[in-house]
Amino acid sequence: MSQYHDKEEIEEEELINEAEQEADVFEQQEDLIEEQEEEIEKDEGQIAKLKDTVIRVQADLENFKKRTERDKADMVFFLKSDIFKKILPRVDDLERILKNTPEDMRTWALYEGVVSLQKTLLKDLKGLGVSVFESLGEEVNPDKHEVMTQIPGKEGIILDEFEKWYMLGERVLRVAKVVVGNGE
Repeated sequence: MSQYHDKEEIEEEELINEAEQEADVFEQQEDLIEEQEEEIEKDEGQIAKLKDTVIRVQADLENFKKRTERDKADMVFFLKSDIFKKILPRVDDLERILKNTPEDMRTWALYEGVVSLQKTLLKDLKGLGVSVFESLGEEVNPDKHEVMTQIPGKEGIILDEFEKWYMLGERVLRVAKVVVGNGE
């Protein structure tokens, strides 16, 4: 019996050794899993940072594109407006000539030529994005009108214009110089 008992003890020891080895392997696998999970968490953190960076860079790029387009539009406006502001006084001169021409001279060919020139010039300006507006009878708007003087008439209403106001696209190119009623 002693042999049987020794054999059982040996088998039992072998089983214990195998169990311990399996436990060691299991612990090593658990350690390895923990290390891999930590690596995954680090990688996920880096991925999240990279995603955030990509989102910020995309937003910066979109803002840059918008800013560039706005700057380009501003530059075009200012270049065009500089040219148009030099032409508008000539348009005003033509209008004053037509307005102050005596009735008996309005049938002359020269007068008709000035009328034609003014119409052509206004048409060309319109084709380039310049719009002209009359202010007579409107209320004063400081974004569109510069009050030069006041005379008796309905308060705040434009009674006469020295110069019309012009828009280039959606922006004011030149405000009108106007005469306004003072309420007397």
